[in-house]
Amino acid sequence: MAQLSYHIGILFGILCIFPALVLLEPSPKGNGAVVSYEIEKGHKCTYFYEERYPQTEGGLVNCTWYSSKSCCKRTEVTSVFSNMDPVYGASVLCRNYINYLMCYFCSPDQYKFYKSNKKATVCPDYCDALYEECKNAGFNKSLFGEKYANGSAFCQAQDFEVADAADCFKFDPDVFGSATELQSFMWISVCVFTVLTLWFDFK
Repeated sequence: MAQLSYHIGILFGILCIFPALVLLEPSPKGNGAVVSYEIEKGHKCTYFYEERYPQTEGGLVNCTWYSSKSCCKRTEVTSVFSNMDPVYGASVLCRNYINYLMCYFCSPDQYKFYKSNKKATVCPDYCDALYEECKNAGFNKSLFGEKYANGSAFCQAQDFEVADAADCFKFDPDVFGSATELQSFMWISVCVFTVLTLWFDFK
């Protein structure tokens, strides 16, 4: 019986390792992971005046999910975020909303929501969700809720157009998700507990 427990323990340990390693790999849309975009050939990056097309770009700090197909360059992202006023008292979700919004010019799908020589069109529900989550946060000695009347007012003040259009810029919560990491931790914990139990039974 002890020998059987020993072999079962080894087998279970092996079976645990492979799923755990898979789960520990960055999820397709996990924080800092790369999102694969399928875009039609020929669509250029409309935010930029020169003939620029989406391409692989490394080192996109704060906008890493666009690395596989990016309209922006690393230096441009660094410049944008270095000039932002610091936000204080903000929740993680609030920061994610703002972070994602500020990365819009990296999106390879910008031809849909940014027409040449015009403003980027942001979905009103995105602006409203950002406002509700961030209204008690502050920047430049003001609270969001005091400085802006609503979400549309906030987005418009950042030089965005707000419209409920089919191709408006939407927030993708999956790029900041942590479900995979939690799932990985739980799986490994169960594995360790089971293997140790079988090991002590063998001893």
